[in-house]
Amino acid sequence: MAEPSPLGLRSFSHICIGVADMNRALDFYRRLLGFDLVFDIELEGPSLEAVTGKRGAKGRMAGGLVAGAMVELLALGSTERPPAGPHLGYTNISFCVDDLDAAHARVVELGYAPAQAPVDIGGVRMFFVNDPDGTPIEFVEFPDGIVSSAQLWGR
Repeated sequence: MAEPSPLGLRSFSHICIGVADMNRALDFYRRLLGFDLVFDIELEGPSLEAVTGKRGAKGRMAGGLVAGAMVELLALGSTERPPAGPHLGYTNISFCVDDLDAAHARVVELGYAPAQAPVDIGGVRMFFVNDPDGTPIEFVEFPDGIVSSAQLWGR
C-alpha cells in the first residue's frame, strides 16, 4: 500500500505544456489527441507578473481533456527552448493506445512525422511524435491488455 502524502495530496491535477503559438498547438492537440477544450483564457496582471517574474507579462492558457486527463497549454510569448542535452526534468507526455501500429499509421495520415517506427522496450511497444514546439508525445501499447503503467507494475 502506498504511503500517505506528507502534503495531503488528493489526486493528480493536470500537466502544463509551454507553447510558442497557441493556435498551432491547439490544432495539433485537437487533431492528433482529441483535445476537448474546457477553457481558453487571456492572462495578465499582477498575479501573472508574480508567477513569471516579468513586469507587464501577458499570455494565454487553454485547458482541455485528453484521454480523461487535464492538459493545459500555456503561451507566454517565449519561443526559447531549453538547451539540448541529457534527459533531465520534463521529458514527455504519454498516452496508452490499443493498437500502436494503427496509431502510428493515423499520425502519419494526419501529416505528422513520428520520430521512429514503433519499438519494443521491456515488452512495451512505443513511438514518439513531437508537438509543434518539440514536446515529445509518446504513444504506448502495453502487453496482454494492460492499460496503464501502474497495472503493468502490479499496482
